[in-house]
Amino acid sequence: MLKQYEEVAVLEQGDDGAIVSIRGQEGPSVLLGAEYLGHLGHVASKAKEQLVALHAGPNVSSIRLLCLEMETLLRTFDEACNKFHGKPSGPKAFAAALEELNELRLQLEAL
Repeated sequence: MLKQYEEVAVLEQGDDGAIVSIRGQEGPSVLLGAEYLGHLGHVASKAKEQLVALHAGPNVSSIRLLCLEMETLLRTFDEACNKFHGKPSGPKAFAAALEELNELRLQLEAL
């Protein structure tokens, strides 16, 4: 269901999103830019891979939960993009490509 809000006030704006106040909602809300959300998804995916590779025990359950929550957020974002724009979001692939480029740059600098 698409909700229309009468008033959204930007409390603090950054390059990757904003802290906003939405009338009818308690407290401030966070709006993330699509590219930044894709970046967070890529980071969470890498963290999940590292957890599996380390055979991490129960002492990292909160990290595992954080990764799962991030996956839920990204899946909801993709579903909303598909529902309202007719296509899945592209920023995840873009963010993943940027991360790979950054990793290659670091490897080249180390040589």
